[in-house]
Amino acid sequence: MPTAADSLTVRTHALPPGAQPPTLAELRADADAGEQKRFAVREAQARIPREFVGPATVGEPVAQTPSSLSAEARGELSPLAATYPQPSRTMTQGECKQGLQGGKVFYLKSRFAMCAGTQFVQTWAKNGRPVGQSSFTLWVISTVPSRTDRTVHYRYLFTDFFKAGTTRTSGLKINTDADLKTWPSRTTKKQGGEVPPTKSFDALKANPEYLHTMLHEPGEGRGKDDVVTMAYQPFVTVTFPAPYLPPQTGRTRVGFLIAQWDKASYLFNKNGGGNPKKAGGAAFPVLVYLPYNAKAGASEQAVAQHLDDAHRRPATTKPENPDKIVPGFGTKQPLHRLHHNEQRRNANRSTAVATCTKYWGSDYATSDPAGPRECDEFPFASTYEGAAHSRYNTSMAKDNYSARPLRKSDNGAAGNILASFLNRNRIVDGYIDEKEDIDHEVDAYSVHIS
Repeated sequence: MPTAADSLTVRTHALPPGAQPPTLAELRADADAGEQKRFAVREAQARIPREFVGPATVGEPVAQTPSSLSAEARGELSPLAATYPQPSRTMTQGECKQGLQGGKVFYLKSRFAMCAGTQFVQTWAKNGRPVGQSSFTLWVISTVPSRTDRTVHYRYLFTDFFKAGTTRTSGLKINTDADLKTWPSRTTKKQGGEVPPTKSFDALKANPEYLHTMLHEPGEGRGKDDVVTMAYQPFVTVTFPAPYLPPQTGRTRVGFLIAQWDKASYLFNKNGGGNPKKAGGAAFPVLVYLPYNAKAGASEQAVAQHLDDAHRRPATTKPENPDKIVPGFGTKQPLHRLHHNEQRRNANRSTAVATCTKYWGSDYATSDPAGPRECDEFPFASTYEGAAHSRYNTSMAKDNYSARPLRKSDNGAAGNILASFLNRNRIVDGYIDEKEDIDHEVDAYSVHIS
């Protein structure tokens, strides 16, 4: 039993899931070095994943390194048919754990399944000497389970409880709460289930799983697509039993998760099965990659090769522009869907056709003995970054696109993949106000060539 003369302290640190903290023996040998090892493995918590899109990212420091992405999110799917598969809508704790290996704190499986996690490690000390160690990990798995339900699920799961030496985990209280911020700010949130209540280390080990749900009904969003965006930030505060000092830690953010609701008329479930309150859907406004296959046998091979040339060898593409840097690849210059302005889509298309005519002649569509051709353009005509971009945004460089005649069959196959990708990933028009598009970004995507 400790006496009044004993100095009892507890320090807690937040590490990525799976990171190996110093053992109790190592801490006893050199406590200061152990503390430094803990802090060195974690990126600053203020940073948010660089793949996030929309108003939730404004003013937030963004991570410099990419998040952990599934093969699906990285665009490494290689469909040999002109389609795009239904995205994943589930995630297990094992998948989340695997995705967060290597020090990652965020894992994106798809635009309907993502997770974050944090490991909390406590060092119990007496008179400055480590005498005990305890730890647990909190995973927060966010999913949109149904195509026809606007409900977003947040599954809280506490795992990997560990203790060694002298501890008082029965009195160590763990409080979990969540900060919610929406755009527009005045929206009606419908919540279900619960965020984990304040419980002791031992009690959470016995009852480790909780489900919190969020729902925004149609009618309160921004723009033609009735868009509501929400930042969801779970926090943990650890309180230590008396007479241990300090009495509690600060609030530690476990993850920065975002969700988006819309009622876009051009996406699935636009009528809600006859129930207006269920119309539209939810997704996570995070950048995922459109997969195109440049390998022999792929129906879209010629288009994929064209896009790869535009990305890696822009000087070889038309129109001629020695400074050409074609957007649409990676996180820094993604593509934004253009749906509502038909005039601008037509301008993109006519600009690309004029390029094909200029360089391949007015008969480019019929001059190839192998069969009819179409003018393929990238960025796509259905994007704000299309061939006429500089006409609508004078700060953008002219001729920063590529156009070339390609077989009609390849072009059609690639178009089908693009259409199903946009629809099944629930990617909405990229801007609320296209006249000030940079300040009103809503959604985005990029391309991956395999």
